[in-house]
Amino acid sequence: MWKSARVAAALFLLAACAQDNKEQRKAESEEFAKATAQAEAQIAQQDHIRCQSYGKPGSDAYLECRFSLKNQRAEMQDRPR
Repeated sequence: MWKSARVAAALFLLAACAQDNKEQRKAESEEFAKATAQAEAQIAQQDHIRCQSYGKPGSDAYLECRFSLKNQRAEMQDRPR
């Protein structure tokens, strides 16, 4: 009888740990998503400010600047490290 009680207690504790890990991973994932969104917003703002020197937002020069910066960033990410 004690053996089955110990097994049940162990299973209960393992289930509790698994739930805690799941919640922790979810919280970390949400934090990462929030930090990523903030970083992307900062980059977009910096690009906007930089490209305004080439022309008004919506102009060909402005759009070309934004497109160029986006492509440069993508190329840097694709390079082997």
